[in-house]
Amino acid sequence: MKSADDLLPLTAEGLVDIPRDKPALVAVSGGCDSVVLLHLLQRAGFLRLIVAHFHHGLRGASADHDAAFVKTLAVRLGLTFVGGRGDTRARARKHGESQEEAARALRRAFLTRTARKHDATVIFLAHHANDAAETILFHLARGGGTRGLSALRPRSPLDNTGLVLVRPLLPFRRSEIENYAAANQIAFCTDETNASRAHTRNRLRQEVVPALAQAVGFDPVPPMARAASILAAEDDWLESLVAEEAALSLLDTRAIASMHPARQRRLLRAWLQNQIGLAVDSAVVERAKKLATTTATPAKINLPAGRHLRRRAGKLFVETP
Repeated sequence: MKSADDLLPLTAEGLVDIPRDKPALVAVSGGCDSVVLLHLLQRAGFLRLIVAHFHHGLRGASADHDAAFVKTLAVRLGLTFVGGRGDTRARARKHGESQEEAARALRRAFLTRTARKHDATVIFLAHHANDAAETILFHLARGGGTRGLSALRPRSPLDNTGLVLVRPLLPFRRSEIENYAAANQIAFCTDETNASRAHTRNRLRQEVVPALAQAVGFDPVPPMARAASILAAEDDWLESLVAEEAALSLLDTRAIASMHPARQRRLLRAWLQNQIGLAVDSAVVERAKKLATTTATPAKINLPAGRHLRRRAGKLFVETP
């Protein structure tokens, strides 16, 4: 267990290469994790932080209170505050998404706009080791590969925006962050929906992780977070093996058919992401793999953002309306 005094030096150590005198965005919900992150970043010497808070339009007066709290905190610290708001339920209905998926998409779009407006290239997020462990369980249950199991990384690009997501709190457990808040008398908001069983993440946190700890006889969060870090490094290495082919505008179906299935999936996922500028899920990759390795008709599948993947004369290409 890391002490409250450990968090600042360990956080600063992981951020030595990020300039302290350039604008950087920090996403602050008002909860313990993000407020502690803001506190640590200021103590670590980041001078031009922009505090970004997004209101998802889901919790009424409680969310209004959180937004006001974060704005007041930013002003008290002498920092720029930027607030955003979206209609999560409307987006979920429009795109056939869960509320969690819709909220994430709206929040990321807001962070991208805000970072660009303020000339920031870094966005700090407050994910921690428990989040990494819960992400592993979530993606494992859905049949995810190394990319999904290692989705929460210390640093990762934000789609193809040129922005970098940085997660300084990943080495720390939730309890260690809460201890830091208590030791430093840091006030924060409590999201009442964290106690609800309506959300998958909450059920994983409240039921699955404690049951797993009881079954194995120890706290599984630190080793699972370590596993996520190992998988992230291996995933990056595997990605480098197909990077040259993934940059091509066309793919040869005969070449794909001769590859190991793991390489087929890896190449198609990376290539499609390069072509459309968006991440693609495993279902799309499997359909693309079938299109590339068979002569089935029609020689076309739908892709995100209204695009299509086509096979013609032994070549794969993405068609934009």
